Amino acid sequence: MRDIYLVESVRTGIAKAGKSSWFTHLRADDMSALVINEAIRRAGLADKKEVIDDVLWGGTALMKDMGSNIGRYAGIVAGLPYSVPGCTVDRFCASGLQSIAFAIASINMGWAEVILAGGAQHMTHIPMGTMSDPNPRLQEFCDPKMVSMGYTAEMVARKYGVSRAEQDEMAVESHAKAHEATQKGLFKDEILPIAADVPQEDGSTKKMVVDRDQGIRPGTTMETLAKLEPVFIKDEKGTVTAGNSSQTNDAAACVVVASAEACAKYGLKPKMRLVAYAAVGVDPAYMGIGPAVAIPKALARAGMKKEDIGLWEVNEAFAAQAVYCTRELGIRNHKLLNPKGSGISLGHPLGCTGARIATTIMHEMPFYGVQYAVESMCVGHGQGAAAVWEWVGK
Repeated sequence: MRDIYLVESVRTGIAKAGKSSWFTHLRADDMSALVINEAIRRAGLADKKEVIDDVLWGGTALMKDMGSNIGRYAGIVAGLPYSVPGCTVDRFCASGLQSIAFAIASINMGWAEVILAGGAQHMTHIPMGTMSDPNPRLQEFCDPKMVSMGYTAEMVARKYGVSRAEQDEMAVESHAKAHEATQKGLFKDEILPIAADVPQEDGSTKKMVVDRDQGIRPGTTMETLAKLEPVFIKDEKGTVTAGNSSQTNDAAACVVVASAEACAKYGLKPKMRLVAYAAVGVDPAYMGIGPAVAIPKALARAGMKKEDIGLWEVNEAFAAQAVYCTRELGIRNHKLLNPKGSGISLGHPLGCTGARIATTIMHEMPFYGVQYAVESMCVGHGQGAAAVWEWVGK
């Protein structure tokens, strides 16, 4: 395999989808263009845009401002030369990570030297389930209720004995860690400040510089969460609530991927190397177990053990599945498991999440002094994805 590196990364703040989203008036392709240009600038390629070989952009629910190949549109709106092509990658919640994996694979094959990879999601403009049309024959192949991610979280909780208390505890931890990291300025270097027209309660807008994540709730306690009713299955066994589930969000993130030869030629500084990647399939009714299957596969491909990993970023799509996966993997109490929060507190902007986590890891590894990190997430409709990253920066 060729020597291929992530040399730079950046993300937007993560807005909380809905009528009060900080990014209500910012299109997904414009949001993508902003992080593309910032990643290029940080890498030192602002005056060398013609050397970029491709834009691979993650996203799902590909319609409206996420549609018509947002990977190509984002590159055009970013002012890239017309010679730079673009495409869109959809592996649901792992779309952003898959775009990075595809970029590395393409460079490894010798088809490119420098690629912009990342992803975006605008769940204010395209709410979850918009224009979804599940095949009526699904029941012939799987539990048709699996189209509801919340339903699958309940299935995981019930099958694997994840209690409501365990789920709420993870949610409290997530918000506390995210709030502390924000207060300490630990997200500052990875977030691109964006001037946005933010909706006000009276219907007007107010200019605001978005340089943090909108959904963090520092006052979250076990007592406040206990008052919330189950959302997806409302029976006496229901445990999955809005409080112990990830949010719906608007955000974008971009990384610059380059070969060692391109790094030497253009003065790029290698920071992270992908050691191994794995995508797996699981029973769609238990979608959330994906990381518990994908992580061991990625570690095996890397020839590594869990003890070799110093930092874990396992996305909290739902506390039910995140508790199960981290418990199953034996890392639930690891001191660097989602150290700055995850999907429950920061948010889960589907097509962006994989690139957002990679961006966060790029800033976390030197800060915490670790050499190897794992990124993983469950993926809608019964999948999981995981990547093993190595810090190679100086």
